[in-house]
Amino acid sequence: MKNLLYSVILILLTSLSACQRSSYSHTMQQAESVMNTRPDSALYLLQSMADSLTMLPEEAQMYYHLLTIQAKDKQYITHTSDSLINRIVSFYEDYGDKERLMMAYFYQGSTYRDMNDAPRALKAFQQAMDLNVPNYDLQAKAYNQMGTLFMYQGLYDEVIRVNRKAIELYLLQGKKNKISYAQRDIARMYNVKNMPDSALRYYKEACHMALEDNDSVRYYGILGELGGYFYRIGRMEEARKTLLVVNQKSTSQNKAHIYINLGNIYEEIQQWDSAYYYYEKAMKTGDLYQLCNTFYNLSWLESHKGNHSQAMAYMKRHITLKDSLGRIKDTETVAKINALYNYQHTADENANLKLNMEKAKNRNLLLFFTFALGILLTINYFKKKQREALRIQRVLSQIEKDKYNNSLAIIKENELKISQLNEKAKACNHLEKELDLIQKEMLKLRNKEIAEANNHSDMRINTFMQSSLYELLQEASYGKVSIKDEDWVRIQSMLDYVYPHFRDRLHNLYPQLSEMEEHICILIKLSIPPTGIARIVNRTGPAITNARIRLHKKIHKTEGSSEKFDEFIKKL
Repeated sequence: MKNLLYSVILILLTSLSACQRSSYSHTMQQAESVMNTRPDSALYLLQSMADSLTMLPEEAQMYYHLLTIQAKDKQYITHTSDSLINRIVSFYEDYGDKERLMMAYFYQGSTYRDMNDAPRALKAFQQAMDLNVPNYDLQAKAYNQMGTLFMYQGLYDEVIRVNRKAIELYLLQGKKNKISYAQRDIARMYNVKNMPDSALRYYKEACHMALEDNDSVRYYGILGELGGYFYRIGRMEEARKTLLVVNQKSTSQNKAHIYINLGNIYEEIQQWDSAYYYYEKAMKTGDLYQLCNTFYNLSWLESHKGNHSQAMAYMKRHITLKDSLGRIKDTETVAKINALYNYQHTADENANLKLNMEKAKNRNLLLFFTFALGILLTINYFKKKQREALRIQRVLSQIEKDKYNNSLAIIKENELKISQLNEKAKACNHLEKELDLIQKEMLKLRNKEIAEANNHSDMRINTFMQSSLYELLQEASYGKVSIKDEDWVRIQSMLDYVYPHFRDRLHNLYPQLSEMEEHICILIKLSIPPTGIARIVNRTGPAITNARIRLHKKIHKTEGSSEKFDEFIKKL
């Protein structure tokens, strides 16, 4: 009887699971099956069923959204908002599916990682771990992500701990090929903690594991880093031999870090021609950051040789490039992973700089660095303004992009694409025709959305033009009535209805906007003429003109007329 009861319960649970999975559409199941190998195809399949999403049960809808976030994450598409993933997490916390909840926590952590919110990202990854779901692959990935976040916060012991956890989980799955990068990251942390024996042990284990897996790219990449580490701890001959092997055997297109370290080694042993040879190779093959370091090294090399004018020329190029790099927001994953290593390398270079200055005792060299310091101080004075100007330019560019994406021009562009797909369909096979049909339907839907959005915008404007609030503004612009504080609340509310994003964009461009300045911008947006604005805010006409000119300069960081500012506000 007891066995019969267990059998019935098992059948019921199996049936329930089958019913749950059957609620997923065939397209969702296809997307799930190709997620790890072809995330771009998975995302395309998911987007193709967006119109029919409301016909699915709520759980299937939530899983659809979770799969979409997963597909984007696997394609390194940056997450910019946490609203959707938080809704998914909240649903699965109540729904009781631990597997889905673990996955939701993981991608909540990935979202906060992209939003540079390390504390909340770490909390989400830890919540995924705390569920104790035996999904070892996802656990290992979570620990890897936590390691990177701990690294940026300087929590080196935590980096070591979570990477060891990741190694254990990969070994449980029999994925020895996955552990060499975790071993390398542990080695980097022991390097930072000034524990050379442990650092060397993990560097060598990482090399051994990559070699055992027959992954030459990974092997020579880690071996090159090991060679650089030999140099930093003073084991020059081992460093030289290791780096020469990597230089000869590696098929990597970018060996600039190898050339820079070899140049450093030969400079250290005063073989100037060899040092110059490798610095020149680094200058031809490296990225901008490596080029910046190479100019610095060449400057010192020329100083040692007594070529002070050439040393100054290289240092000027180093300073100019370093300033340019300071204005670049590098978001590539590889740059993030190597950030700590680059920082340590730069710190070592600065230490060498001090040491050599103390040894040189050369008056001309001291004068040169005094001059360079003056240039750096001057550059730093303007950095803040330059960064702010770049930020504003990015915001303005995004506004223009958003306007274009919702304009008649994009509708025409989509119609052209539809026409091209119709022509293409004549020579396509059945499967390609089906895919093209889905794409055409998506383009038509987008055009419909843009047209409806524009119609709604026109309706909102017409509603405002016929409102009592508009009549109040007209009367106030002729001086017949005055605008009170409670009227401004209504005006701002109406503006947010007619132009939903206007005030957010305005404050994003210039967060220090005063109340008076905001009122002037609102009235311009609502097509009140300057004379009317002066009457409404109780200022003179010239004062309003000067305020508009000042606002143009504050927002655009360039001089401009009051008319140009009005034109900008009306388009914002």
